[in-house]
Amino acid sequence: MQPWLAESPAYLERWIDEQGVDRPSLERVTSGLEIALQSKADEHLSGGQEPNLFVHGLTEKAWWDDADFPWLAGVEAATPDIRAEFESLGGLAGKRVVANPTELADEGRWSAHYLYYSAKSYPRNLSACPATVRALRPAHGALGCGMTYFSVLDPGTHIAAHTGFTNAHLRCHLGLVTPEGARMRVGDRTRTWESGKAFVFDDSYDHEVWNDSDQGRAVLLFDIWHPELTEIEIRAVSYLMEVSRKLIYRSFWTKEFVA
Repeated sequence: MQPWLAESPAYLERWIDEQGVDRPSLERVTSGLEIALQSKADEHLSGGQEPNLFVHGLTEKAWWDDADFPWLAGVEAATPDIRAEFESLGGLAGKRVVANPTELADEGRWSAHYLYYSAKSYPRNLSACPATVRALRPAHGALGCGMTYFSVLDPGTHIAAHTGFTNAHLRCHLGLVTPEGARMRVGDRTRTWESGKAFVFDDSYDHEVWNDSDQGRAVLLFDIWHPELTEIEIRAVSYLMEVSRKLIYRSFWTKEFVA
């Protein structure tokens, strides 16, 4: 269990009182926190799913069908403009905002051109990518609920198996530069990317990525809200994510000063 999680229920209770929220409307969120605190999430989750922030009762599947997201076709149709904006930021060869996000690349190099990082915006990149922003507007949460960035894998890169932060998010990849030999496993299924094609998966499941080609691989990666969440649940989860960031940062700096 993450240390910050123990403090989250008290923060959420205060938020509920301050916002005048009807408590039964957040039963899935509060019960998810309780299950996580009791370390009983494994009893309620599909195999290989390990979110830190757990919302109880949401549909659980590693890979989602394209038909579940009518806006996906519009994102795919905008691929030429999105790819052009990726190139305007430097593409595969240019300087990237962050090298090895989350330090999970144990071979090669993984890097990113961020539009949003944990809901924090990068205004300069956003202003340089108006077509990308326009294409993502119909995707609920893609502009600010979590992560949105151009993800680049250099040749020979491996991203170690890991799980995402919460099952309240789903994740989408739009293929931009997709050489043979690049692939991704989520749960027990492995897929490859296709240029101009997108897919949606639940990154709270164990997943792993390889680029065994001799070329770079690039996708537009963005998070969306799980389609079964209500608006009040989204507000509550957004608040809990903000709380988690503050508590994690506080813990980090406390350790730094103590040391």
